[in-house]
Amino acid sequence: MKNRAIWLMVPTMALCLGACKKKEASKTPQTVQQPAVTVETPVTPAPSASSVKPLALSPEERAAKLGFVKHLPQDTEVVMAFHNGSKSAEIFQSSKLWKLMQSQMGGGMMGQGRDMAPSGEEVEEDVALPEGEQDVVAEPSGIPDDANPMGPAALFGTEFTIALGKSVGQQSANLLTLYRRMGYFQMRSLAKTFVEAAKSNNISSMASELGDPYDQEMFKELLNDPESGLALFEKMNMPPLYLAFRAPASGLDAAAQQIAAFVENLAMLGEMVEPVEVEKVGKKFTGHKISGAKISALMADDRAGMEEVLDAANVDRLLAAVAKKDPVILSGTVGDYVILFIGSSVDDLKFAPDISQSLVASEALAFCDPYASKQLAAMIYGQKDALNLMRLSTGGLADLAGGLRDGLAASEGLGTTRDLETLLRMVAERETALRKLAGTEALGVAAFFENGLKIESYGGTDNGMVDWKSPNKLASLGDSQDVVMFANMTTEAAYDEKARAYIEAIMETSYAAAMKVSEMPLEGEKMLQFKEMAKIFDTQFRPDAVAIWDSISNDFGGALGNERAWVMDLKGSVPTIPGIPQAVVDSGKFPRISVVAPVLDRSKLADSWKNLNTSFTGVLAKIKEMSGMEIPMQKPISSEKNGYTTWFFPVPVFNDDFMPSLTVGDQWFAASTSKNQALDLLSQAAAGGETRTGLQFTMNFKALEKFSQEMHQVLEKNSEALGISSKDLNSAAELITALEDLDKLTVHSRREGGVLRSSVHFKTR
Repeated sequence: MKNRAIWLMVPTMALCLGACKKKEASKTPQTVQQPAVTVETPVTPAPSASSVKPLALSPEERAAKLGFVKHLPQDTEVVMAFHNGSKSAEIFQSSKLWKLMQSQMGGGMMGQGRDMAPSGEEVEEDVALPEGEQDVVAEPSGIPDDANPMGPAALFGTEFTIALGKSVGQQSANLLTLYRRMGYFQMRSLAKTFVEAAKSNNISSMASELGDPYDQEMFKELLNDPESGLALFEKMNMPPLYLAFRAPASGLDAAAQQIAAFVENLAMLGEMVEPVEVEKVGKKFTGHKISGAKISALMADDRAGMEEVLDAANVDRLLAAVAKKDPVILSGTVGDYVILFIGSSVDDLKFAPDISQSLVASEALAFCDPYASKQLAAMIYGQKDALNLMRLSTGGLADLAGGLRDGLAASEGLGTTRDLETLLRMVAERETALRKLAGTEALGVAAFFENGLKIESYGGTDNGMVDWKSPNKLASLGDSQDVVMFANMTTEAAYDEKARAYIEAIMETSYAAAMKVSEMPLEGEKMLQFKEMAKIFDTQFRPDAVAIWDSISNDFGGALGNERAWVMDLKGSVPTIPGIPQAVVDSGKFPRISVVAPVLDRSKLADSWKNLNTSFTGVLAKIKEMSGMEIPMQKPISSEKNGYTTWFFPVPVFNDDFMPSLTVGDQWFAASTSKNQALDLLSQAAAGGETRTGLQFTMNFKALEKFSQEMHQVLEKNSEALGISSKDLNSAAELITALEDLDKLTVHSRREGGVLRSSVHFKTR
């Protein structure tokens, strides 16, 4: 990497790959089936498919709502369009939370993003709402012709669109493959370095490897690698990237000049760039081309240095590949839009000749139709094939484990490492098995303003964890107004099984690696401590650790069903901890948290506790033997009520509302911080109620605000005894006031008509 020619390659690769990374951030899109939803889909509960009456808009009606998308060809793979930016900013800046942030920063954020007069006074900006705010059938410009010239912030105030054209999925896959292989080679190099350090009894030699993992040797391996080397580089190109800003007629020229000035900065590269001008849909686009031929010629001047990394034939191949890459950066205007374009050539700059041939005429955008009358905030779309390529190309521990395995296999000095290599291979295999449960659909997202912000999504990636068909019988546990946080879902049995096998493989491999390190002839105080701890664990505690894991993952987990509900309220009693005034204990409130699950086999639950108790007792006995300190295993006590048994350890500060405990009956189980809450929830579960499918999450800000206000009053009355200053109380009061704007956050993910659906509502007051 010290050679000049190799460094000259970096800008070229960055230009080819950097855009792919932008597209990775847009990992949101994909073609979507016609959704079966009403105009607004309540988050809880979801409407049945039979009650749905989807809207069917014409391409012209969609164009009026979606703006720049009407100019994009139908093979566009990713779109992220943001509308009503000025309204979003106005809503946020008028919130109490924003005002609190301003006050905490001493007003330093005041006026940010607004124009200022020479006198220093803020200038009011007249920004009208975009076309999406108006009648869907009409297509007015939505922007007054007499608007002020566009400032940098104003470019994002009305409509801003990021679009990636055909090939972004494949180019993203190429980039992700490169990242995966980099991880593989880094781990392989680390394993080799570790073995060499062990042989030389100098573990400190690994510091340089950890400090500079991307050295020349790894770069050489990448280039020569069949998966990530020259063959991959030859396929890499900059996918078509469009950045479109909507501007009023009176500000269009000024906005275009700003973007053109940005493009002109590329001229700093000197002779490496060439001016480019091209006409598309009757409009002129100008900018620069980065000449691959010139970069290739400059690299060839240092051919000798390049041949230290590659053989002569591959140097020729690399230079030829670089010479063919001529990325361009262009700017121009189409209709109401100023466009910045980056692509692999001018031929990649494409626009739909008319609306009927544009993306808005595709059924892929039908997911937006039910929200045509809404005040649009954002729209995201992406093709199924593009998303699927990204998912399949994303790496995980398998690549890292493979690098470690191959690094150990290629080294000598640790003795036999066959068992460890087998375990590393097992980690990769089990990760692959888990990933095979995932699937990808086209993704579409519509976000709009309605009693706050609502986000409706269709499709995307399903990792296979959630059982979308089984009804969640605990769904009604979150209905109480006192519940501040609630989550509920049922997991797929196949996913649970493969996830547990994957975790076990990681644990076994980690243990085997630790044991192998402990056998190495390394010295030093820390290494000797590590060896001693490893020996103690292996000879004394390993059987107990295995038994504990088996009891938790198999006996305990197998005794419960796959549904879980997490419930948190703020109605608990304050524990009687020494130092807390009695008045606070008597009048204060404390969070209560419970996890509820159905019981499949109560006797198996009892067996799991017996096994855990035996294992923990054995661990404590060994600790006593080693330390001489008597630590008897605590014996739980139980209480019976309404057919439920609650087990807990007797601790003086506990009360019925603050008692970490387990409560079990024939049908339901709860692990809770509060005996009272557990019994209440299990009683509700037994009574039954409305069921829902999928995943549900709620956060009740009104309940949080009420709790905060009540506790603030308690703390204020007892501030002297608690040592709380008036400044701290005032700061807390300001934060509580900021909660007044917030109502509730609700999320409901499910499948409707075979389509993965998610509804999010961030409700404000």
